[in-house]
Amino acid sequence: MIVSVAVLTIRKGSDKEFLDILNDYVTREKKVTGCVRVYYKRAMNNDDTYLIYTEYDNRKALEESERLSAATQKAEGNIEFKMRPYLLKGFYGDFE
Repeated sequence: MIVSVAVLTIRKGSDKEFLDILNDYVTREKKVTGCVRVYYKRAMNNDDTYLIYTEYDNRKALEESERLSAATQKAEGNIEFKMRPYLLKGFYGDFE
């Protein structure tokens, strides 16, 4: 199992646009073969901070996700990450 965890703080006033991007990400990620679960949660103590948790069966599934993400970013001009300038913590763990 591979786990990807990101804690992100977004710009104030960008909630709606960020949530649209995040919902698109979750919908797209669920379709990746080998993606076990993906979800996000808003922090209890800060409305501008979110946790994104994604779990994959194996490294191959993670690599496929990264490949699809890169292709999407190239096609859309990096739209996925324009709302994520402040990556506080990122973690990829291989728990096999």
